[in-house]
Amino acid sequence: MTEKRADAAAARHPSSAVRRRTSRRGPGWGPTLVLLGPVVLLELAVLFAPLIYLAVQSMHDWQPGAESPFVGWDNYAELFVDPQFWEVVVNQVVFLLGLPLWVVAPLIVAYLLREHVARPGLWRSVYFLPAVMSPAIVGLVFRSLLSTGGPLDSFFTSIGLPQLALPWLTDATLVKPVIIVLVLWAGFGTGVLIFASALGAVPQEIFEAARLDGAGFWREFWDIAVPSIRPAVALWTMFQIISIFLFMFSWIYVLTGGGPGLASATLDFAIYQKFMRFGFFGSAAAESVVLVIMIVFVAVIGLLVQRAARAAAGRVGRATKEEGSINVGLRGADAAFSDPSGRSA
Repeated sequence: MTEKRADAAAARHPSSAVRRRTSRRGPGWGPTLVLLGPVVLLELAVLFAPLIYLAVQSMHDWQPGAESPFVGWDNYAELFVDPQFWEVVVNQVVFLLGLPLWVVAPLIVAYLLREHVARPGLWRSVYFLPAVMSPAIVGLVFRSLLSTGGPLDSFFTSIGLPQLALPWLTDATLVKPVIIVLVLWAGFGTGVLIFASALGAVPQEIFEAARLDGAGFWREFWDIAVPSIRPAVALWTMFQIISIFLFMFSWIYVLTGGGPGLASATLDFAIYQKFMRFGFFGSAAAESVVLVIMIVFVAVIGLLVQRAARAAAGRVGRATKEEGSINVGLRGADAAFSDPSGRSA
């Protein structure tokens, strides 16, 4: 009866019924656009407008403040046949090889600090200390420590290990591994904090049940801890990939200046050199566009891999659940056809 009266009232006053339905659905898109509009416009003005300007100028023989004739794809053609460009790209790939170390090392330490170490808060603070230091200052310190004949080489010589007194920053073979280790040291604490926060949200009962089932340290780490914080691992991995392309400049500039030769140069450092030192503005703009495309490509690949891993984990979970249901059904059927003494009928 109540529903019939409501329908009759809606028929007599349709506008009021529409207002009630609208209010029930929510305020609509108006407030959302008002709140997000300025942020989106600021993002477009600060980020995308300069990118579009660079993309346009990469098609010109760009001379700031002077006439810049249109040259089409010539800047890109010259860039892709330049052996120095490909040497820098190889350097970038080598730095990407340090990604597993940059992800796994803080993850293991965060897991150890979870319950295997006394005063974990103190250790997190100690690990995070390098992250608040300026890369320029840290780079100057390590450049002094690792210089040929510097304090580190003198230390190895004094303890009878002169074979370890190596040209850490002036040898083309050593310089990239050294930079990988230094970048790990600098960002280690941030990764530890992110993973420690994610692990703190995982229920303790899961780990206790695993230990009761006989799981060791590594099985508990890889099979329980890592899958439980997969979003945090993906976030940190993506951040590290972007950092390799965009935030290596300060380390390269202070530690090695891209040397020896171009053995430690990265794309952002090479762009800086072309633009600020040599005045190849059009080529620098083209290389900037290529850098942005590479970052987008790697980010998309990472997202696709993450989605595929999530889908695979979902399929495994469903298969495990179905297998458990089948086992329960089989045990129930077996019990139904057994006599009270436990023998089959």
